[in-house]
Formats: sequence, C-alpha cells, structure tokens
Amino acid sequence: MKYKERWYRHRGYHGILTLSETSIKGPVQLGQAISKYLTAVPVSDREATARELGRFARWVGGDKPIDNIAPLEVAKYQEQFPESSVDVNRRLEPVKVFLTSLKTQKLTAANLGAHIRLRRPSARQRGRGDIRPEPETVLVTEEGFARLTSELEHLETDIRPAVTDDLRRAAADKDFRENAPYDAAKQELSKIQTRINDIRRTLASASIYVGNSTEVVDLGTTVTLHSLLDDEEVVYMIVGPGEVSARDGKISMQSPLGSALVERRAGDVVEVQTPMGSHTYRVVNIARRS
Repeated sequence: MKYKERWYRHRGYHGILTLSETSIKGPVQLGQAISKYLTAVPVSDREATARELGRFARWVGGDKPIDNIAPLEVAKYQEQFPESSVDVNRRLEPVKVFLTSLKTQKLTAANLGAHIRLRRPSARQRGRGDIRPEPETVLVTEEGFARLTSELEHLETDIRPAVTDDLRRAAADKDFRENAPYDAAKQELSKIQTRINDIRRTLASASIYVGNSTEVVDLGTTVTLHSLLDDEEVVYMIVGPGEVSARDGKISMQSPLGSALVERRAGDVVEVQTPMGSHTYRVVNIARRS
C-alpha cells in the first residue's frame, strides 16, 4: 500500500513524515509507523521521543495494525501514569503528537491523539516553570478536521515552496534596499508560516466531536434565531476551526454569538455583546444537518 507523501511538522519537526518511500504490503503496523515518524523528529528530540513511543508500542503491541488501535487502548495507556508524576505531560505529549499525525496522514480513521489529555499542572508546578501548560482541547467536526488537514497539506506542499522560490529569485538581485519583490515575498512567506503554525497547533490539540442531540445548541447544530432588535429570523450553524464562513452562516463556537448560544435550548432568550453593541435573540429551533 502506498500513501501519498505528506509533510508534517510540529514544534520544530522539520523532516518529511511519509510512508510513501517504501511499498508496504498489508496493514501498516505500529512499529513501522513509529520508525518512519522518528526520521522526521529533530536529532535533539529523537531519543526522548523514541523512548516514549517505544513504551507505547510495548503497551499496545508493535506489530498491531495502526488502524486497529482502539481509543480505549489509548485512554488506558494514559491511566497507568500516576497523578503525582511531575513529568507526565512530557511523557504523554510525544505519543499524542504521533497519534495525531496518523490522522493527518489519513492512516487512521479517527484522531487517536484526542484520547490523550495532558494534565493541567498545579499552581506550584507552574510557578517553578518546570511544567509546560496543558494545551487547550479544540473541538472540531470531522469536516472541519479534514478541511484543516487539506489546507495544511496545500500550504506546505504547494504554496510555501512557490513563495520560497519567489524569495530566492528576488534575493538573487542582491540589492535588498530597493527590492520590492523581495520584501513582498518575505512578508508573504511569514504570513504563510504563521497560518501553518496555527493549523498545526489546532490539529495537535483537536478533539473530533460527533453529536446527535438537538436538545441544546452544540457544535454542528443549525440554530434558527429571532432577532428581537430587527424582528427577523436568522439561521446560523455552529462550527469549529476550518469551517467558519460568514457567507454561509457558519459561525465559530468561540465567537461571541456562538459561545453565548452553546447549551441554550429552544425558547431561550440570549443577549450577546458584539463590537456593534448588545443584541438579543430568541432561540426558535435547533437542528442537525442529516
């Protein structure tokens, strides 16, 4: 089985993470995926990462096909670490990032990394500065996760190389004082890299949410609202990162309106503070797209 080559860089992981260099017959085993993944890890981090992924492989089974790893197995692996362990996040984070990378490559159907929840350090530990803060879990829909993954691949394999070439050609001019193409390419490359970093952080902390309730407003629900100010109905869909579209009425769960609507029921009246001032809505209907 050959997999499309994908770039995956996270927190300084600058190598190519791919299983396309060799043809693998049959399901990809966990040990094979780990070995390939480690080639993308910086030398300075490789030993520690290999140690933690090795522990995980011994727990699950190195010869187990990665698409057969169950979320429950991942959760139980985390449970073996004592609550009092001061380095628990450092030990779990490499496993979480690795499992998330499998989803971004479409080697697993679900984001298994979402089932590892890094622990929030105590105030004392944070004061010492020896524990990194727990990344905030970001809820996304399957569609949102897929869109972000696709955007990341497009930026890293198509857009960034093209802009890098533009920068290289402009740099050949040597005179940077009045080299507008060089300045423009440099700014564009910085903008692209910022977006890439943002997507990586989101995917690394993403938890794919699949809901079916229409009792309350939640991620993935379509909400019909009656504006008490304008006396008209508006419809919004509550979405996660990668799906926001003002034109299509898709608003972020973290937006002022989205956060105010979450957990509300039909009939509830909601007052929302926006940059344009206060606005009041009544929830008319909650539905999910079939």
